[in-house]
Amino acid sequence: MRLNEENEICLLYLDAFTRKPLITTAERQQLERHIPAILDKGFMMLMDGHRIEDLQRMYSLQAISSYIRRTGQSIVMDEEKDKDMVSSLLEFKASLDSILEESFSKNEAFCNTIKDSFEHLINLRQNRPAELIAKFLDEKLRDGNKGTSEEELEGTLDKVLVLFRFIQGKDVFEAFYKKDLAKRLLLGKSASIDAEKSMISKLKTECGS
Repeated sequence: MRLNEENEICLLYLDAFTRKPLITTAERQQLERHIPAILDKGFMMLMDGHRIEDLQRMYSLQAISSYIRRTGQSIVMDEEKDKDMVSSLLEFKASLDSILEESFSKNEAFCNTIKDSFEHLINLRQNRPAELIAKFLDEKLRDGNKGTSEEELEGTLDKVLVLFRFIQGKDVFEAFYKKDLAKRLLLGKSASIDAEKSMISKLKTECGS
């Protein structure tokens, strides 16, 4: 209820960019700070009730969260591989989505664990992932990618948008994206005007005008 209230406040009175950090802060204050107490109390009840399946699920959630954060950190924190960061994150996310569907039947708890863990890892380096995502899009939207079909390009844009939702430095992304967009349009370097319009429409849906 409190998270919904904060979301409503943001929609009514604040800039759209404020929503993500505001909700993140609310989650941290209302939930994260109390996780040890919640887990301790809940764990005792599960043990006393011999709730085997729930205990297995708790262990699995902790294990997958640890795996995602550890693997993701090796991708995000390796500055020597910055040029491959976005493509590596896209591959990692696709792998996790496949596992979620095939092994966990899109279980909501596992889905939320993957989202939370991915948001944590992609913001380990402040602003750099946001810049690199903007640069990655610039490469894909340039006319050098004319060999890519409209469908393939649209699919790539949708996948990158998933990463975009996780980053906290959206203002940094916007600054780089605007500059690169202007260059593409002024120099006639866009691979597809339809793709440019599509991406702007997607960003407008996410962030407002």
